[in-house]
Amino acid sequence: MRIRKFQTDRDLDRLEAFLRNQYFEHFNAASWLPERLHDLLYRVGAQEADEGRERSADYIFLFEEKEEIVACILPDGENIYVSVKDGFEHIFPSMIAFSEKNCLPLFAKAEDATVKFWVAVSDSLTYMHRTLQESGYREYAEKEYMNCVCPLNEDVTAELPNGFRFLYGEAYPDEENKWSALRLGFHPEYETPDYRASMNPYNGRKRSSLYPDSFECVVIDENAAEKNDVCAYCFVYVDQQTKTALIEPVGTREKYRHKGFGTAMMHGAIQRCKQLGIERCYVDSFGRRKDFYTACGFSTESSIGFWYKTLRGADYVMETE
Repeated sequence: MRIRKFQTDRDLDRLEAFLRNQYFEHFNAASWLPERLHDLLYRVGAQEADEGRERSADYIFLFEEKEEIVACILPDGENIYVSVKDGFEHIFPSMIAFSEKNCLPLFAKAEDATVKFWVAVSDSLTYMHRTLQESGYREYAEKEYMNCVCPLNEDVTAELPNGFRFLYGEAYPDEENKWSALRLGFHPEYETPDYRASMNPYNGRKRSSLYPDSFECVVIDENAAEKNDVCAYCFVYVDQQTKTALIEPVGTREKYRHKGFGTAMMHGAIQRCKQLGIERCYVDSFGRRKDFYTACGFSTESSIGFWYKTLRGADYVMETE
């Protein structure tokens, strides 16, 4: 078994193919979709760099057997996800041991130099649960949900009150306004008339090979007195090979919440996906966001548990075999 760090220019096509094969094998998102990989590489990576954090994409590892990828470690912020091809379940314990030594820089150290190490695992992969329990991990009470809607089966409309309008991104050309509105959806404490978000994550995403098939959705307030009239924003990654879409990120500014704008925007995204022949749209939900996505027509396809273990911080040590 060969283990090595992922290199975008060398390995992206191969890792995409591995993730697509995982999807076609099971037809669910228990493994990452290629869209999520692209979001990690191009948007999240730029955001992490802006914030002075380690880039998650720098800690992707590939496990190869006879030049074929059979498993990979996919970090996402302060947790890791492991995708394993059927028939190679036996390497999961060694993958966890490897990640504990080689992905530590992604995790914040406490004052006593310990690290709370997090692993995200689909609830359907029970063999992973057993390994984690045997390795001293505990499961966190809250879960994340991979919610799905099949747009070809949905008949939805993007209905808005007078004075508000739904647009696809290309019809609203002010990129800075759109991106700043999204960031305000996550950080309402920044809400000021002159707030402008860093454009590095927005522009970084344009490097993705999926970008030409992907699209933005916005809801605008046509009566807004301020420069930024965007109420809600989402981006939809589209992979025509799997006929799937990942809607990420999604945000509504605080003063426009609970008025139906987010739901209308999601319905607009579903409509466009239906026109593009997409068979399944996916969203990640956590906590109360699950209720929002359910109201938009999404149902839970799989749930994901977070397992944690306290480790002693150590220097990064790359091991291969």
